Amino acid sequence: MSKVSFVIGAMASGKTHFIKQFFADKDVDVLNIFDYQQNAYKESGFGEMMPIGVQFRCLMKANDMLLNDIIEKLKCGRDVVVEQTFFKAKRRIVYVDAIRESVDAEMEIYVMCPSDERWQKNIRIRNLEEGCGSFKMNISEIEFPNPIEGFDSIYEVSEDGIKLRLDPPLDEQFLIDARKQITDEKERIEKEDDKSRKRKALLESMKTRPFWHYCEVCGKKEFLTDEDAFNRGWDYPPKMGSFGLLGPRTCGNCKMRDTLYWKIQTSGKLPIVIEGDLNEKDLITWRRIKGEPESLLNEENQ
Repeated sequence: MSKVSFVIGAMASGKTHFIKQFFADKDVDVLNIFDYQQNAYKESGFGEMMPIGVQFRCLMKANDMLLNDIIEKLKCGRDVVVEQTFFKAKRRIVYVDAIRESVDAEMEIYVMCPSDERWQKNIRIRNLEEGCGSFKMNISEIEFPNPIEGFDSIYEVSEDGIKLRLDPPLDEQFLIDARKQITDEKERIEKEDDKSRKRKALLESMKTRPFWHYCEVCGKKEFLTDEDAFNRGWDYPPKMGSFGLLGPRTCGNCKMRDTLYWKIQTSGKLPIVIEGDLNEKDLITWRRIKGEPESLLNEENQ
């Protein structure tokens, strides 16, 4: 029977060193979640300026790719050692369930539990002193594995050696709640991604479809494509500015200095729109801009 050995713990807790030492004489394939995360970040195309939502999805993608590789290697009869963070029980349960469903394999988990002195020394060696506070917080967030999660063996690794942990199993409700959390999370992300896809499709369609153009200065309105509006002198997204962001919304005959954008920019205050300070006309303009592009598709909404 193949075996998968998970080695988990916070940053600088000694995971990599333990794997190199403990599994040095064993014929195993070593997989590190860090490598998968870096590949996912690279494929996202965002570089260092990555939104939180994108980062979270990259982490999920990395976890899925790692899990798939673990299962494939186990099916091929290989023993696998996995360096992971796995702070939360619900993340571990996803792996255990998927592996149990796919292949007959033994599963064990080693939890790195260094003393504060050892952990601080590791941080100094790796020049990670600046992140010491956040690493400490990570350690406090680790939920120690429980037998109810489905591991065959659970070990605690410290300077005193490797100790088998035999904690009492938690109630079955723990598994039910954890699996529901994962299901709810996936459904939420799927809904968000579907909404994002529809939004992108709508914005792309605005480049060619006709929509209402409203001049905030003289009140003129025309149902035009972006190209036709541009040719007639309209200052309007998507060719001029961006939907949903404050900017001039004028026909070819009116001037920027008469727009809400100009008023906000030259007010001498922070360039922030405060609805309570707007007159009725400017408020209509601002709310229409906030609702773009949907607010430009149906004249009845105006």
